[in-house]
Amino acid sequence: MTNYLNKKIDYLQPDITNTCDELPLWSSAFGLLLLDNFPIGEYSHYLDIGCATGFPLIEIAQRLGNKCTSVGMDPWTEAVKRTATKINTLQLKNISVIEGDASIVPFPNQHFDLITSNLGINNFECPAKVVSECHRVLKQNGSLCLTTNLTGTFTEFYEVYRETLHELGFEKYLASFSEHVNHRGTEASVTELLDKHDFQIKNIVRSTYNMRFLNGSAFLNHSFIVMAFLGSWKNMFDERDKQIFFETFEKNLNAFSKIKGELKLTVPMLYLECVKK
Repeated sequence: MTNYLNKKIDYLQPDITNTCDELPLWSSAFGLLLLDNFPIGEYSHYLDIGCATGFPLIEIAQRLGNKCTSVGMDPWTEAVKRTATKINTLQLKNISVIEGDASIVPFPNQHFDLITSNLGINNFECPAKVVSECHRVLKQNGSLCLTTNLTGTFTEFYEVYRETLHELGFEKYLASFSEHVNHRGTEASVTELLDKHDFQIKNIVRSTYNMRFLNGSAFLNHSFIVMAFLGSWKNMFDERDKQIFFETFEKNLNAFSKIKGELKLTVPMLYLECVKK
């Protein structure tokens, strides 16, 4: 029981430094919401789906103690490798990670006491299949805890976006724009999905956080925005209109930022805790 007395983790060593890397900004706020609210118990098996590079999997697994066997799952090959490196470097014996699609969870029925997913539901190719699998592998009265952003994310940004489309006479893109803005779930749609798969909602926490930038140029050049969002915005346009739109849009976004003193974007957050009926 006192194995920790012999464990040495020297923060000056390169592997440890690499393991303690900064959390992705996008997932950290949602992860903290999850950490503040998930039910802690003496569980035997815990699963995190969409674990990416290991947050909040590794943190929750350690908080649940060594008697709980914890597993992370994600289809992102390089992220799974990164998570495995963190687990090994930190000498965590009760955590493992597997590469795979959460619509097919390779565990028997009623295996897990707790399942979490931080920001996963908007990114699953087929959320209904994932929720169905969660129900299958959860024990009776086991808990499924989710966080997600909702329709209304970046409202301020998308208002300038819409105004720029009208300014340029690009009404032909409004349907695609509306589809993009509304593709995220609402609280009602997420709870409906869970209810349909025999989960009972036990706790709901609603929150928001702000992403703040100097202006539109800083926002559009931010590495995470380029990686996670810019592609869908660019793909909305014909090649001949893309350059025209973004030149005008960036200018308008910068003007908006100057009036407001900064570019402050609202991100609505939702935590849902439910139990298997």
